[in-house]
Amino acid sequence: MSAPALVISGGSSGIGEGLVNDLRKDWDVTSVSRSLPKNPLDGVNYVAGDVAGDAAENVRAALKEQGRGSIHSLIHCAGVGLFGKFLDTPKADWERALMLNLHGTLNFLQGTADLVQDGGRILLYSSGTVFKAPGGAAAYAASKAGIIGFARSFAMEMGERNITVNVIAPGLVMTPLAAKLAGGEEANIATRAIKRASVVEDYVGPTRFFLSEGAGFVTGQTLVVDGGSIRR
Repeated sequence: MSAPALVISGGSSGIGEGLVNDLRKDWDVTSVSRSLPKNPLDGVNYVAGDVAGDAAENVRAALKEQGRGSIHSLIHCAGVGLFGKFLDTPKADWERALMLNLHGTLNFLQGTADLVQDGGRILLYSSGTVFKAPGGAAAYAASKAGIIGFARSFAMEMGERNITVNVIAPGLVMTPLAAKLAGGEEANIATRAIKRASVVEDYVGPTRFFLSEGAGFVTGQTLVVDGGSIRR
């Protein structure tokens, strides 16, 4: 029996790369990113594409070449960071954050969600920044909050096909996306119930839960994974 098919955006670095490394054990993984990884993982189908542009089209073409007309699960992990005082942020910068994080999500999902089989899974990645709302992250938090609002509404639409739509909101994890925030890691750890640094492997278990058969009655939800910095 062939492995179920899964598509993930942003699987070439950071949390996405960690997910791909684990999920390839049980899934037929197609990963789409703006840049292909320098060290591709065995058994992964890599596709180049921009989620705000041609990613969906390129994924569909790659799946067609594999003889696949549908997938079981879709994970959207691609994103870009933007930090600094909002009043000092050039309009072009926050427009880019919104384009990639929010409009990129809408564009990629509109172009790929119909590929998900009835009873399948859609999982989006947002950010704990939405709930923590620190200064210097206004545009970034706005773009990531939009993903949560979108997922709640989209869950109602996809529920007609028994497809779940959920969100994981990570805390600060030192990936290339968060490199500019390295000076704030100790401060973040101090706010956590579990006082250690976050690593990409912390997101594998929660992701696998949302993809699992046992999560078939869980949809429209956002799970914060940050060691208990945000407790609600």
